[in-house]
Amino acid sequence: MKTQNPFVLKSVLLLSVVGTFVVLGGCAATPNYDDAFSSTETVKGSAESIPASVDTVWGSALEVMAQQGFIIEQADAKGRIMLVTKEIRNREDQAISHTVKATITVIPLSDQLTRVMLSANQTTELHKKSYVWWHLLWIVPIFPVGTEYTTVVTDRDTVRSPEFYQSFFSALAMASAEKQKTVQETPATVPPPLAQPVLPPSSLPLAPGSK
Repeated sequence: MKTQNPFVLKSVLLLSVVGTFVVLGGCAATPNYDDAFSSTETVKGSAESIPASVDTVWGSALEVMAQQGFIIEQADAKGRIMLVTKEIRNREDQAISHTVKATITVIPLSDQLTRVMLSANQTTELHKKSYVWWHLLWIVPIFPVGTEYTTVVTDRDTVRSPEFYQSFFSALAMASAEKQKTVQETPATVPPPLAQPVLPPSSLPLAPGSK
């Protein structure tokens, strides 16, 4: 009778156990996107009312985004919807970068009151740089012969930081107030009266009885 190698049996058993944990772990991760519209997913501070006209607020939002280095990918002036993106390098670790994508929606409530809503997502990426080495006898690395760059996504989620939204609405309110003040201080220009045409003497009407 042929006997089985104990090492082979242990290896097969270990692989079976690991595979079982992987399958169970994957099944245990329950998706939570069903709660996308629940109260727990509401982003606090993501909407604000600005005391200015819709045109003023829309122009101020464009100005604020451009000044802060956001790339305006789409701006629908009729629907008052703006899509912006910005790449931010992490201050503490230069190998980490953040991509912020935001949507701004502007809704007029009255002539001098506008509702602004901001929604934003962020993606955090880790950028790795590694060298390809030449090995002596395929074992000892001697000197680098190339460079490889890889990017790994470490986090992707909705931006929920209150400071993020507060800084935007503060800048938007300030820019809108300055625009409103400029419009109020600018005097209305009155067009000059139309000049009356001067008729030559030969075309003037003759008085009655004159030849």
